[in-house]
Amino acid sequence: MIRFALKTLLAGAAFASGAATANAPQHPVYFDSGQYTALFAQGARRWHLQPFDGDAVDVVDRACVNEPRLPRGVWLVTRDAAGRLQLVAPSATELPAGFPGQLRLVACGSGANRGALGVPDIVLTWLAGNSGSVMIDE
Repeated sequence: MIRFALKTLLAGAAFASGAATANAPQHPVYFDSGQYTALFAQGARRWHLQPFDGDAVDVVDRACVNEPRLPRGVWLVTRDAAGRLQLVAPSATELPAGFPGQLRLVACGSGANRGALGVPDIVLTWLAGNSGSVMIDE
């Protein structure tokens, strides 16, 4: 009797965990102000900067044209060997085949947008001193 109850309990637990897994999102879930401190909404061309202290700031970008669009996900803000800002995609950010995992950050209109992401000067300055990660969104 105990053996039957134990088997039933284990089968129920396995079924419940399988059902929970089937309903789980198939992509990473991110939380603002916790996993990233800036958001770039590519379609709206809007940067949402979230400082640790003070109010959030929205910067609408009317000048920068970036193609192709970046894959959605959290990108880390780091510096390359020459000390220039760059975005690096961690393993949780799904990249299309052939898409680079590192992109330099440059000021809009600098003429250096090839292989880089052009951003407004104020955003570039803010990212250099305040952000460790950026959420790239549609």
